[in-house]
Amino acid sequence: MKNMKTVKEAYIFLGLTLALSWFVFWGPLALFKIQTISFVSSIKGPFWAIALFITGGFVPSLLAIFLTWKKEGLSGLRVLGQRIIQFRLGWRWYLFILLIVFAGTAGQLIIYKLLGNTFPGHLFISQLVSFVPLLILGPLSEEISWRGYALERLQTRWNPLTSSLIIGTVWALWHLPLFLMVGTSQHELAIPFFSFMTKILTTSILYTWIFNSTQKNLWSAIFFHWIFTYAAQVVDSGVIRSPLYNWLEGLPYVAIAIVVTLIWKPKKSNKLEITKKN
Repeated sequence: MKNMKTVKEAYIFLGLTLALSWFVFWGPLALFKIQTISFVSSIKGPFWAIALFITGGFVPSLLAIFLTWKKEGLSGLRVLGQRIIQFRLGWRWYLFILLIVFAGTAGQLIIYKLLGNTFPGHLFISQLVSFVPLLILGPLSEEISWRGYALERLQTRWNPLTSSLIIGTVWALWHLPLFLMVGTSQHELAIPFFSFMTKILTTSILYTWIFNSTQKNLWSAIFFHWIFTYAAQVVDSGVIRSPLYNWLEGLPYVAIAIVVTLIWKPKKSNKLEITKKN
């Protein structure tokens, strides 16, 4: 009974996150073709639209913070804040995370090269100025929710693999309005949603593996998201996309996720408990 109540909290959170994204923040911007920030030109929309767009990106974590406060009060928020700054992962996990992103990114660039293209490698250095801001735009705006709130609750009912796929599906659908919104890279570069969703589902498995293997260390998920986002940004800014590349770019992470799943062999784990205050 306790597990059912806990997993219900996750379902409510995921449903509210999608509803807010589709019907309040990003959905209306996409439906009415309202310009916000363009990622491929200098064109900008009205201030209110930009504010709505940016705020929409923080909805998952803001909602998770609100729900935590509503149920556990300030002490729950204090515990959540402490989990964000658990920097002591151990050098091996920092190295593993870096190697995963390196392998996935290298695989993407190899595919790009095999398609007859050349990638300007200097972009990995020249774009370092955006490295710190990217910690906020993505990792902190999302990971407090997906891994910090939803994953723990889902795993009281479902095994890690199933929990990963549930979160990955909602996570991908949460991004769906971006594919219809004027100015976003997803829309302007005509990235196939199915290809994007495949990459999200497979990386969601990797997030869960890292999160569980580091004793539910929330910083591990934030760090992985941070490094992954930076690498993805650099690659996206340097490739000349083709329909074939759009479909193939996620394959390296699919391969990594398959290897991790075969080795990890996640089992049902109803014994996982929510991280609460002492």
